[in-house]
Amino acid sequence: SSGINAEYGGESWNVGCEECVCVSGEVLCSENTPCCLYVQPNGETGRALVDEGFNDGCNNCNCFGDDSAGCTLKFCPMMCSYNNWDLVFGYAKDGDDSVQAYDSDSNCPKICSCEKGELKCDEGEHSCIMF
Repeated sequence: SSGINAEYGGESWNVGCEECVCVSGEVLCSENTPCCLYVQPNGETGRALVDEGFNDGCNNCNCFGDDSAGCTLKFCPMMCSYNNWDLVFGYAKDGDDSVQAYDSDSNCPKICSCEKGELKCDEGEHSCIMF
């Protein structure tokens, strides 16, 4: 368990495959939890535990653990493959104009759009999302 001090108690959240909780001002996290990370429809990172199913935006998958999954191999025309802000792989639907994508050319997170199977992001670092 990690021992990071936190201000609030009782909250829980995921950090990668691990589940963390704040107890008496201390953050406690599980360790070595096998899972699969995937992009949820809202662009945020989701996690599936072993034997849980998930959808990567195009294919239905089953988690084997350690980020290994068995997925249907559907051809996904007019969808955009991308990595989200956590660098997790997924697909965006055509016409989605609020894709939370990591732009490897600019080395930063951006809000992009999926147009006819191609991810379009504004050019340059000025369009990077700072958080």
